[in-house]
Amino acid sequence: LTRSTLAEIMIQSGRLGEVPTNPQQFLDQAVQAIKKALNQLIIDGIKYEKIAGEEYEMLLFEEKEIEGYLSRLLQVHKSIYDAIEFESETERRFAEVLDQREDIKLFIKLPRWFTVDTPIGPYNPDWAIVKQEDDGEEKLYLVTETKATKEELKLRAGEWKKIQCGRAHFAVLDVRFKHAVSPEEI
Repeated sequence: LTRSTLAEIMIQSGRLGEVPTNPQQFLDQAVQAIKKALNQLIIDGIKYEKIAGEEYEMLLFEEKEIEGYLSRLLQVHKSIYDAIEFESETERRFAEVLDQREDIKLFIKLPRWFTVDTPIGPYNPDWAIVKQEDDGEEKLYLVTETKATKEELKLRAGEWKKIQCGRAHFAVLDVRFKHAVSPEEI
């Protein structure tokens, strides 16, 4: 931003009278508010496009080895792997329930290298799921962070924005994307 733009933002904030109280704190908070607004502007206007030949291939899952701590591995039957690595109790419960459901045909905990580029850094969705719908048609869902909440303010900084970017990215690919807290939402 130019100096004149920054000055205009400060003037229009109507808070210049607070500067003499603690100038450094005022500037720090102003910079933080401006950066947050700029990031939100970028995310609100984000648009992903398909680029010929730039899709993830199934071979990547076969070539890359899954490594994890034994204490964080859960044996499963409906995955391309014999076990999945979970990062939290919420993820462990999510996988256990998916593995037992009749309508879930296949699921995978997406590896760390499977990322979507966003303006605020790489985003790694948690799950790819194939579910048999009531009409017999199979659908692919990508589920975002399996946290205990969907509330923006209760998520870590940036997670909510990455979820928004993930939703925009997968919409272009015609892949259904769902932010779920529990496996019952799938």
